Amino acid sequence: MLVSNKHKAVNTRSLSVISSSFLRRNHQHEHQLQQKRTILGLIPAVDKRLYRMAKGVMPPISKTEQVALGCGTIGFDREIFSGSPSLKNLVDTYEAKLSQEEQAFLDNQVNKLCSLLNDHDISVNKDFSKEAWDYMRDEQFFAMKIPKEWGGLEFSTHAVSQVLSKLATHCFDANATVAVPNSLGPGELLVRYGTQNQKEYFLPRLADGTLIPCFGLTGPHSGSDATSLIGSDCTVQKRNGELGVLASFNKRYITLAPVAGVVGLGLNLFDPDNLLDGVGAE
Repeated sequence: MLVSNKHKAVNTRSLSVISSSFLRRNHQHEHQLQQKRTILGLIPAVDKRLYRMAKGVMPPISKTEQVALGCGTIGFDREIFSGSPSLKNLVDTYEAKLSQEEQAFLDNQVNKLCSLLNDHDISVNKDFSKEAWDYMRDEQFFAMKIPKEWGGLEFSTHAVSQVLSKLATHCFDANATVAVPNSLGPGELLVRYGTQNQKEYFLPRLADGTLIPCFGLTGPHSGSDATSLIGSDCTVQKRNGELGVLASFNKRYITLAPVAGVVGLGLNLFDPDNLLDGVGAE
């Protein structure tokens, strides 16, 4: 009986060693296969030829696109394009958390606005009720990305996303109406690039809802691709010692245009006389 138990113990240890060895070899084999993985699963030479063919068909990256790519940062998208994304890095790096102020806004003002929205009536009337418009203005739904020093709420991007997600469950028109001033609208552009006089005039009025912003990008011959604008041009000129631009454009399909007091425009800027001396070329 003792011999039998020893024999079983030896067999168990042997199986354990064999199993561990097999798992290591299998893992190494899978790792090697992963390292050899190609674009389409074909041999590398064929993949390279297909890649060159596709590259020749694709349009070249424009200067504006190169600038945009250079201005961006690398986040979780790097994991995705690696082919083996790791959620651990995403969890360890990003903490999507609302502040107490942001959570209170979501629980109170957003819920209140949702109660004022009747999606059917809005679709039929093609407008919000006066009560809904006034509430969005008074509670600064159009000023979530404007700093507090200018009268805004200065919410995080995550908070704005949560607000828009909740509004979309009740009325997509409300979602778009609130999204534009907090994304495409000129508010954040003025914060980053406006002169002091422009900030002092526009930002408080945008924050309290006196002015509603919109963004004109789409034209008759070009869509929402900001790098391929057609017929939307402006030329830098100097008159009476002051620099300005002479703009020529034709826009359509501009969300909030009928009620907007500030319009941001997507234009191609030309400086043939180098009056800007290269400033803004980036």
